Amino acid sequence: MFPDVTFLGLELYDWCIVIGVVMALVVARIYSDLLKIPARLQNLIYVTAVFAIVGGLGGAILFQSVYNWIETGVFEWRGMTFYGGLICGAVIFLIGYFAVGKKVCGEQPKQYFSKVAGMAACAIAIAHCIGRIGCLFAGCCYGRPTDAWYGIYLPAVGETVIPTQLFESIFLFCLFIVLTILLFKTKISPLGVYLVAYAVFRFCIEFVRDDDRGQFVVALSPSQFWSILLFAAGACVIALPYILKYLQAKRAR
Repeated sequence: MFPDVTFLGLELYDWCIVIGVVMALVVARIYSDLLKIPARLQNLIYVTAVFAIVGGLGGAILFQSVYNWIETGVFEWRGMTFYGGLICGAVIFLIGYFAVGKKVCGEQPKQYFSKVAGMAACAIAIAHCIGRIGCLFAGCCYGRPTDAWYGIYLPAVGETVIPTQLFESIFLFCLFIVLTILLFKTKISPLGVYLVAYAVFRFCIEFVRDDDRGQFVVALSPSQFWSILLFAAGACVIALPYILKYLQAKRAR
């Protein structure tokens, strides 16, 4: 929407990415204290998170570049995709958290992992929420042309389109609130709920996206393909504690 508006040399899209990252770190800092995570483990989380964010940005560009190569046959470092950033960032974080954490914090990374994972889900949701506002400003990730009252005219597209970026941002903010309640008030895994909820939402909203990303597997877009895998992963995360509890009870009989 405003791709040429800059402040201190950065476009509004870039500022939304920066603000989103800062908000994620702020959420991690506040929630770590509320969850009584030890100080040394907190420091490990922050340092590992920074590496994960940097690696995630690289992964977001790499995944989109591969999609471009599949579609056009030309490989060039261009564009970003959220799932690429999420997957690469998560892998980097887990490696640092457990590999380095065991040497620095002993058994604490394993003991506090469920809380850290829930906190991470909240942080990712709020960062992504703000990042999608950046997509609206940049005029990317837009929906199909529409004459409906909720349509937004995007100069970069030259049409009034469904503001899928705005809808996703609103969804992610609501999801952030729900995940926070789950983290502090229930024993349900916020990470599992995040993966399932976002996967379902993203799979569905892809049907009204109009910035063609091409087909990845059969008739699925790349994001729909990854949504199916993330849904399965989230379902496993939610079900795992109940499965383990059932097996323990069965052994005790």
